[in-house]
Amino acid sequence: MRNGFSTLRRSFAHPLHFLNPSQTLALLRRRTNSHLRFAFYSAASTPADPASGTAAFLHQFSPSRDATDLSGVLNANERRKILVGLAKLIKRYEVSPLENFSECFRPVDVAEIMMFLESRETAFAFFKIAAQDFSPSFVVLYCTVARLLMAERFFLMAQDLLTWVVKNVGPCRSWEVVEALTQMEDCVVVYDFYVFDSVMRALMGADMFSEALQILFTMREMGLTPSTSSISILFKLLLRVGDYGSVWKILGDLLRRGTSPTNIMLNSIILGFCRKGFVNVAENLLHVMHKFGCFPDTIGYNLVINAYCMSGRTPAALKWVNFMIGNGCDPSAYTCSTLINALCKEGNMMEARRVFDGLQDIHVQPNTVIYNALLNGYVKARNIEQACLLFEDMRLKGIAPDCVTINILVAGHYRYGRVEDGNKFLNSLSQSQLLSDSALLDVSISGLCWVGRLDEAMKVLFDMLERGMPLSIYSFNSVIAAYSRAGLVSNAFQAYKLMIQYGFFPSNSTCSSMLICLCGIGWLREAWQLIEKMMLKGLHVNRMPFTILIDAHFREGDVRSAQSLWTEMICRGIFPDAITFSAYINGLCKAGLVEDAYDVLSEMLQRGFVPNNFTYNSLIGGLCDLGKLNEAVKVKEEMSQRDLIPDIFTVNMIINGFCREGRMRSAINMVMDMYRTGYASEGLGMGKKTESNWISI
Repeated sequence: MRNGFSTLRRSFAHPLHFLNPSQTLALLRRRTNSHLRFAFYSAASTPADPASGTAAFLHQFSPSRDATDLSGVLNANERRKILVGLAKLIKRYEVSPLENFSECFRPVDVAEIMMFLESRETAFAFFKIAAQDFSPSFVVLYCTVARLLMAERFFLMAQDLLTWVVKNVGPCRSWEVVEALTQMEDCVVVYDFYVFDSVMRALMGADMFSEALQILFTMREMGLTPSTSSISILFKLLLRVGDYGSVWKILGDLLRRGTSPTNIMLNSIILGFCRKGFVNVAENLLHVMHKFGCFPDTIGYNLVINAYCMSGRTPAALKWVNFMIGNGCDPSAYTCSTLINALCKEGNMMEARRVFDGLQDIHVQPNTVIYNALLNGYVKARNIEQACLLFEDMRLKGIAPDCVTINILVAGHYRYGRVEDGNKFLNSLSQSQLLSDSALLDVSISGLCWVGRLDEAMKVLFDMLERGMPLSIYSFNSVIAAYSRAGLVSNAFQAYKLMIQYGFFPSNSTCSSMLICLCGIGWLREAWQLIEKMMLKGLHVNRMPFTILIDAHFREGDVRSAQSLWTEMICRGIFPDAITFSAYINGLCKAGLVEDAYDVLSEMLQRGFVPNNFTYNSLIGGLCDLGKLNEAVKVKEEMSQRDLIPDIFTVNMIINGFCREGRMRSAINMVMDMYRTGYASEGLGMGKKTESNWISI
């Protein structure tokens, strides 16, 4: 590779000088290892400081003279990776590309540095430093770098580079990139297919769907067929924006030209329709795949099964599992974990356990994810004893727990069990060999959060990041959630900003914690803006953020906005689960809309969800507030018919209602009935926990 580049370097010299080489050359010529370590790692010690050694060193590769500009281009994690990569490059005495590049922007030198860095993420981060001038002449240079990378078969690096350029030049100038790539002289090997395919991917990465479609049609006119993965990505993006016509048009064009669609393409269409809530269309496509020379695979079945589970139609999902087995396609561990997780969320623990116990019959070995799903179900059902037994079974079978497993059990002990059991569990883990170093760090931070030592947890988190220890998103989520629970808004946002700064992408759990924090102080508009930002960034938003915001609007007395959010959630293909239904029913009842709440309960039952005490108590409370005591008693009887034991809150609400209306005999009879059934003392404990049941997430 080096010999090839030495011959090409002369062809791509460019007289655009913008860097002062003095500082770079001075550092590059200090080839003593101790000096290198000092130059790089002391610079990395304060990544958040714009005036630090990190910014000063990396600024040399930026067209801008202002070192603070880099803070908006790279996060701390990316800066650290570049420093380590360049240190390795200098240590190997490969300094000529850096020396040449420090004098002028030479595409060959940029490409060579990127390839020396090897890591796709690090190479892309370095390019973002070098590429901040998007004038037409520089766009040509950047495209030259992309062609050089393609010539050496670094196609993914080239795609990242082109996506960055396309995003920065915008839709109006995107054709400059196409022309620069296709009209270059043949001083490098020409890969027309890879050029067009990479540009198409870049446009899709920048959400320029119409421009990507034009590239697709141009390729077809030239007799080129885009890669299967490119078309699959295009299908997903078109379905995301609702352009169903283009999807069917592209699929029809493939068939007319004699190109058979692959399972990957059809599965991407199935995924798109499932995410939009059109499960029936996805089902039909799964049934007719054989007409295209394809047969449904595990991935295709899983997409439909997951869609039914997400929409709360678990019985339909079970039918599809049986249909899948009948067609000779074995379920995967993902199939089973999806099903068990859905059953647990519905509160149907008996059926979830039955599916778990039957895994051996369908030749599926339970893994950590499956165990986590069932463990989480037991914890949410407050059955800590059964969760501990399941964890012991997991250990005996040699299945290693992960950070999720530990967080589920620790949370269970502290929320619904005994604090001393949680402390004992954490201590035993720290002394065992069950967890990797990374998971142990995550669990340590999580443990500090659960015992209320939040500032100490934040300090440990920051120290670990500074020392380059391998932390995960779970550490940040633990700290953010703990600060949110404590109502410390500024601290939660500080942890959130630190997470973004170090290159961690927020998860649904992160954003749910932030929403709870914002809603707790009444910033509902900002909470909705956060949800919108999540969706714009491509993060798959589930029902929990909507649940939190709906409940917050009800608490603020804004019933209309809560109902609008419910409708918005359904329209986006995000279907409620038992928790969301319970929160919505509770809000409607407190607003006096008991009839509407009853309609929602009927829908909840039709979807196969199991209402709990909190759901029925909401209805009974609403009926009592309206003076409809006879109907409240009927709902109490309906609870018993569904094997739910009315708790102390249930009975107290009805007794208070009778007392308010002067029906003392009925109130006394209710009290005597309570003592005869013998659930008064037990119900007291149940009632306290049930009152906030839906919030247990």
